[in-house]
Amino acid sequence: MTTPAEAPAPHLRGHAEDDAPAARHDAPLPDPTAGAEVSLAGILAFADQRSPVLAVARSTRSRAEAARVAASILMPTNPVVTVAAGPRFGLTGRGVDVEVSLTQQVQIAGERGLRVEAADALGALTAAEIEQLRWAVHCDVHAAFHRALVEQQRARLAAQVVDFQESVLGAVERRIKAGDVAPLALRLAQAEVAQAKQVSVAATQARLVARIRLAQLAGWPVSSPPEPVGEVDAPREPPSQAALGVVARERLPSLRAAGARVREAEARARLAGREAWPRPSLGVQYRREGNPSSEGAYDIVMGVVSVPITSFQRNQGEQAHARADARVAEAEQDAARRLLDGQIAEARSEVVAASARARAYRAEILPRFEENLSLLRRSFELGEIDLLALSAGRERFLRIQSDALDAQQAYFVALAALERVVGVDLWHDDHGEGAR
Repeated sequence: MTTPAEAPAPHLRGHAEDDAPAARHDAPLPDPTAGAEVSLAGILAFADQRSPVLAVARSTRSRAEAARVAASILMPTNPVVTVAAGPRFGLTGRGVDVEVSLTQQVQIAGERGLRVEAADALGALTAAEIEQLRWAVHCDVHAAFHRALVEQQRARLAAQVVDFQESVLGAVERRIKAGDVAPLALRLAQAEVAQAKQVSVAATQARLVARIRLAQLAGWPVSSPPEPVGEVDAPREPPSQAALGVVARERLPSLRAAGARVREAEARARLAGREAWPRPSLGVQYRREGNPSSEGAYDIVMGVVSVPITSFQRNQGEQAHARADARVAEAEQDAARRLLDGQIAEARSEVVAASARARAYRAEILPRFEENLSLLRRSFELGEIDLLALSAGRERFLRIQSDALDAQQAYFVALAALERVVGVDLWHDDHGEGAR
């Protein structure tokens, strides 16, 4: 029995609203040697094929295949040949007795069919568990890609602050030459430049760490970690609780795996019950009796049937273990279904709150940072504020901007958590220029 091909990667499947499969699953994977830049769709497809976690998960198919090989054997045991020979002593002389028997144990309760069924159930469970891990990796990579995008923005922000402080330093030097400010202001401006550079170095390092973590999750070479391409998407309101619950019950890989686990345990329980049946042995026996009398030797052929008496050993232990596994699997499946609504409600509330925060910052704060810095610098150049007021204003704007980026990151992390418990991508975000 051949292993079925995997379904398209989770991010290439249909939406909850539109189940038509996407047509991009044949697109070539990104080539790390061609450059570090990669899109969201590219890194998700790459992770689906190269993730170390998935490589280990896919290797478990060999266990299911081994179970199929073991189940496909026609007979449970090999034929047994018995040979016996020895002298016969009589009053009139001696003879030689020879006995040869051939027996084969057979199954009469359909154990082989149930064994194949249990092996198929194990294969289905293995495939379901791989799908569950594929979805977990997908959600992790999705969140890591957004973290890297946000850290990319944070690094750009820090670089802007360095440029701003250097321009302020130039303005201070010009005003000192003109006699408008005290020379102490130069020391303060130089310190502000040094501090801004330190923040920029830290932001650059955080960006690199985010890229390395993304590389580790996706199986990308860490020597040239991926550089996310695109703009951060605008926050959106998630679908309703009822709609998410319907989709999750239909598509959530962990629920499918729980169902497969129940079916596999039930198949093993049925097999364990059937294994308790006796297995008779059928055969033929040939005997040659050496008669020392004038009649000569006797040739005897007999059929042989032996049946074990199932009195003490009735496979009780294996049946008990299999039934216990089935009860545990059913309890886990029931618990997962009952907890699902609460998990969706909690994750959805996190997305709603993070979305509201991120939208407020996105509309009122993020686009105006450069404009605010320009206003500060102009006010300083016109003498409307001193250098200390400029530094305080810049620090305030930077803190608010950093909070806005934190809100964006919290939104994407919450969104990935919601998608993890729902089982589908809520939106196919391409991170193009229109996502600004």
